[in-house]
Amino acid sequence: MIKIENINKYFNRHKKNQIHVIDNTSLTLEDTGLVALLGPSGSGKTTLLNVIGGLDKVQKGKIFINDQKITSKFSYKVDKIRNLNIGYIFQDYKLVDNLSVYDNVALSLKIIGIKDKKEIDKRVTYVLEKVGMYRYRKRPANMLSGGERQRVGIARAIVKNPNIIIADEPTGNLDSKNSVEIMNIIKAISKDRLVILVTHETNLANFYASRIIEISDGKVVKDYENTHTNELDYAIDNRFYLKDFKKEDNFKDKTNDITIYHDNDEKLQVEIVIKNNNIYIRSKNNNSIEVVDEDSSIEFINDHYHKLDKNELEKYEFDFENVIDKSRKLRYSSIFNPLTFITNGFKKVFAYSLIKKILLIGFFLSGIFIMISTSSMGAASRVNEKEFVETNKNYITIESNKTDPSTYQKYTEVEGVNYILPGGSTISMRVPLSDYYQTSKQNMLLKGSMSSINMITKDDLIYGRMPENNYEIVVDKLTIEKMYSSSDGVNKMANVKTIKDVLNRKARITSMDDFTIVGITDLVSPSIYVSEDMFIDMLYNSKNVNDAYEEGNEGTTGIQNYDLLKDKITITKGREPANDYETIVNVSNEESMKLNKEISTKIGDRKLIVVGYYTSPDEINNYFVNTNTLKTSLILKTKKLTIYSNDKDKTIENFRNNYEINIYDNYQKDRENYIASYEKSNNIMLASATIVLAISLIEIFLMSRSSFLSRVKEVGIYRAIGVKKKDIYIMFSGEIIAITTLTSLTGILICAYIMKVLTTVPYMQRVIMVNIPTILAAIIICYGFNLLVGLIPVFATLRKTPAAILARTDLD
Repeated sequence: MIKIENINKYFNRHKKNQIHVIDNTSLTLEDTGLVALLGPSGSGKTTLLNVIGGLDKVQKGKIFINDQKITSKFSYKVDKIRNLNIGYIFQDYKLVDNLSVYDNVALSLKIIGIKDKKEIDKRVTYVLEKVGMYRYRKRPANMLSGGERQRVGIARAIVKNPNIIIADEPTGNLDSKNSVEIMNIIKAISKDRLVILVTHETNLANFYASRIIEISDGKVVKDYENTHTNELDYAIDNRFYLKDFKKEDNFKDKTNDITIYHDNDEKLQVEIVIKNNNIYIRSKNNNSIEVVDEDSSIEFINDHYHKLDKNELEKYEFDFENVIDKSRKLRYSSIFNPLTFITNGFKKVFAYSLIKKILLIGFFLSGIFIMISTSSMGAASRVNEKEFVETNKNYITIESNKTDPSTYQKYTEVEGVNYILPGGSTISMRVPLSDYYQTSKQNMLLKGSMSSINMITKDDLIYGRMPENNYEIVVDKLTIEKMYSSSDGVNKMANVKTIKDVLNRKARITSMDDFTIVGITDLVSPSIYVSEDMFIDMLYNSKNVNDAYEEGNEGTTGIQNYDLLKDKITITKGREPANDYETIVNVSNEESMKLNKEISTKIGDRKLIVVGYYTSPDEINNYFVNTNTLKTSLILKTKKLTIYSNDKDKTIENFRNNYEINIYDNYQKDRENYIASYEKSNNIMLASATIVLAISLIEIFLMSRSSFLSRVKEVGIYRAIGVKKKDIYIMFSGEIIAITTLTSLTGILICAYIMKVLTTVPYMQRVIMVNIPTILAAIIICYGFNLLVGLIPVFATLRKTPAAILARTDLD
């Protein structure tokens, strides 16, 4: 039963062109019978039908379907009620064109939760046989005639066995023969359920309807039981009543029996040839010729025309109750599952027309552009330690205009300080390439941050071993890579190519014995790990290493550590420089530099005192002092100190709390300088990448919107027949995922491969970055944005009622 209480509906409400399309209407419709809504075009009968069926909303009033209120409810609740209770027959059929006849009908069952294939087949087969469409069950809906499509529409409406059928001008687009047959089927259905029919054909309503409601300007003007019409005067164009023709000519002999019926006096001129059981006809009148056989829509009746009577309706039976499984509990259900929505999406894309497939190239290109954008953004935002770290990552630096030994000593006592280097930590060593004659005079420059061997353990080594004496060192992989990159290929000439190739090679510093590289770490720290006992000598003498790669002579003048070269000299007079600021000089200076007297050479403000003379077969002419004096020399000459601490932040805080000094974390300072140096170029790269990304996303949006506009009719059909909003989102999501996978993802992967090859060029490594994160970012952006912009127009459309969606004029 349907009950309507004082409903009102307006089009263009509160506007100048407002139309009161349903005007305070109240009705009660019983459980069975065929109720016809009659009225001229624009009277509001279709709108009334739509609001009764839940396809549209009213502004005022109440509507009850089998005692369930459908007004003032969320669309999901309305959809559930209407799908479980109402079947729809539309004037323009509303079939899904790309589905077969069978699948169009079966879709209604899936919506109400019937998924069992046997039950579906039993129901669909029965209703298709009843409407005469079973033999076309595998034919796509878009290949059917109007009458055939309407029969399928009726089958779809009744297959779920609803107790209410709503039919909106089901004969409006049909010829007279199909109109009568469709009405006969509808009348048979109305025997055990309520059928509400909208029509403007009064004679059909008077013959078939059990109740007629006449509507004018949105109001019910008449409502009455229809009991007086037993005959239908409805000429069927496809039926030729032979006895009603004006003229009849017969030609009979032994071989021919021909009868000709005329509706005018025009002379007939035809030639007939019978050959091989085929009949060939040529008309000299230029009239069209149509063959009438068992498959023809034309029917010859050897009788006079007579009106249809209600006895003809008795041959149409619809006994569905004995076919279906009544024990099944119906529920408003989804028609997709996680697997089918993806596979259906791919099937839909593969079925696209050639032109639409060509348009998908745009998605392919957008994938390429997005990959370029993410790789550029990745490169612009990348901070590669290898490119900026210059010293050991654990070092802190103090900068000051002047440092003295006492201050230096105070600093060493600050909590958290492990050791302090006077000056910077960078030292340079020459690695000779004496493997071949051609490279015997060539050296590689090993430049790194001098660090304590105590910073590492054997677990940090990737090759080699830990040092066993002061002249064995460990070098980090990054330091070796930088050495190779600055060697101009000299290392390759000596067949020194891999990181491991430097193991057991010599490394030299002027005035010192050769060091041996015995181990290699990979801590991304440009360090050279040495014994702390060698710090001062290595720092002091490293300054004499020439940046050129050719071997140079050892320095012959200047201050030097006595312990370092004492085996190369012989003291001839006096003693060793045991105390600070004491020195021994070459015996050749004995006349000008008196024993136990000060000389002009100073360490800071203090002059050195000569305490002995020496001779040297190597013609060495240095001022030899003890280690502490050499260290004092370095302290007084430097404007910065390098500090090693296990807790950099705490140590920096301790210094700042106790001293007014400029102190900073080397790693952070190098990082900030690196970022600042590339800031301008990075901003340009980011801006360019953002523009390309924006263009790509706009392109995706426009293509997705254009694609959806061609599908609005399909969305309207699905909503009208009861498909859930969620299922429509899922359906389009499946297509979007399929399109993105076949196009954008392909573009991303191809572009990523090409760019990965390009990164073998050093310059390209700076402007693009291709790795798993950038590829994943491009994929996520493509899928995410495609889904977002693809579903936005779907969301905007689904906010409307099914009737409003179908009312759009741009659907086709």
